[in-house]
Amino acid sequence: MKITPISLFIVFAAICMIGYILNRLKNERTGIRAALVWMFLWGCAGFFSLFPGLLNWATRFAHMENRIIFVLLVAVFILFALLFNISTKMEKMQRNIEKLVQEIALTNYKVEQPSKDQKEDR
Repeated sequence: MKITPISLFIVFAAICMIGYILNRLKNERTGIRAALVWMFLWGCAGFFSLFPGLLNWATRFAHMENRIIFVLLVAVFILFALLFNISTKMEKMQRNIEKLVQEIALTNYKVEQPSKDQKEDR
């Protein structure tokens, strides 16, 4: 195992990002689920930059020849999973917004319509 400047930079960046995520979690600007996902991803980046031999083992286990292609393929799968998660949350929020707009419209309609007593007084 040979530690290179780029691997040290990746480890430093991973530590900084994990600290940043923990700070956002502490200040309640990030949810626990999102924080765990991002800490896991940054932790894996730092870990595999220090121990690239394990990445070679994973590449052989997946029957792939090139480590870079393996990393990119894993990254694409992770991005697809994150994109799916985000799109399902957006669809849920859109349905909630539509429901709220309908409820507000009905409430406004009921408030703006004069009651029977008011019509009889006229």
